[in-house]
Amino acid sequence: MHEYSVASEMIHALLPKAETIDGRIVAVILKKGEMRILSDQALANAFELLAQGTVLENARLVVELVSVRVSCPACGYEGAVDHVSDDAFHFAVPILSCPTCQSEVDMKAGRELYVDSLTVQTPSEAEQA
Repeated sequence: MHEYSVASEMIHALLPKAETIDGRIVAVILKKGEMRILSDQALANAFELLAQGTVLENARLVVELVSVRVSCPACGYEGAVDHVSDDAFHFAVPILSCPTCQSEVDMKAGRELYVDSLTVQTPSEAEQA
């Protein structure tokens, strides 16, 4: 399960900055490209386990999907791609060719994997709750 190693690297990278934040981190927003074959549930479980004992403990990992977007050098198309759905895959798979002319495309989005933001509850917000 490489979700565990992804969560470990993410937490390792976040901790130096997270430890300087005045407030409680309640959510970590992760942008994940559609081409990243990672289980959101396994990633969240690994994050929860590995965050124990750190300032990220009890924070939710929120995974936001970034759809595949392409550009076609042959016809100039820019946008989304078609998908094929097959029960053997357990999910829809993007077709990486131009939906207009079927030429080879350049992928512009869909491979991302990065922490986009943190949601923080400040001490004053915690007092009001």
